Amino acid sequence: MQLSQLENKAYEKIKKTGMVLFSVTDISLLLNINKTKTYNLVKALKKKKAIKSIGKRKFSLYETNEFEIASELNFPSYISFWSALNYYNFSDNNPKKIFIATTKYSREIYPFKYITLSKKRFFGYVSIGKITIAEKEKAIIDCILFPKYSGGIREIKKAMAVSVKLINKKKLIDYALKLNSKAVIRRLGFLLENLGFGNLGNLKRKIGEGYELLDPTLEGKNNLNKKWLLDVNI
Repeated sequence: MQLSQLENKAYEKIKKTGMVLFSVTDISLLLNINKTKTYNLVKALKKKKAIKSIGKRKFSLYETNEFEIASELNFPSYISFWSALNYYNFSDNNPKKIFIATTKYSREIYPFKYITLSKKRFFGYVSIGKITIAEKEKAIIDCILFPKYSGGIREIKKAMAVSVKLINKKKLIDYALKLNSKAVIRRLGFLLENLGFGNLGNLKRKIGEGYELLDPTLEGKNNLNKKWLLDVNI
């Protein structure tokens, strides 16, 4: 990457600030140059792959970790679902999109896909460096809530089998109960039982009535599990 003197100065200054995302205005102020010169500078830096566009008005250094960008792009938000399973090495699959939980609707800015959660379901996340991501247990619960953003129940089942020794079962159950979703409680109970866990009374008492699909991304099979009130359709 051959940069001119001004381009290199801009690149090094941006890097030194530690900014994950920045705008034309940020660069203009950082270098004390006018907007016209800044736009030309940005165009040159993009062409030489020193920086890249994030949406319409934001940029990042080309080498910036996409999880860091995801954590800065929309507030409040945290990385979850299939992306978190991959981050924790619970899934070998690396989805093309980065799935992010947020409390308000946000349009997709490829590869960032936002999934809106109610404020009462927006919990269970941590900061790891510049990344904000679901805790291991909350990532699994979010996946069970919305299997379509997690590769489906089969993928979640595999992830849980991998993670079984690395997660806190009590926290997992507590998070499911806090989410207050009968579908999640039933699916989690079924999956934990299949992994050989007992003492699931706290979940069993909250399953309610009627039947739910184990995997809502697939058609029903009428393969009914009476204990967890699920149509086991995988």
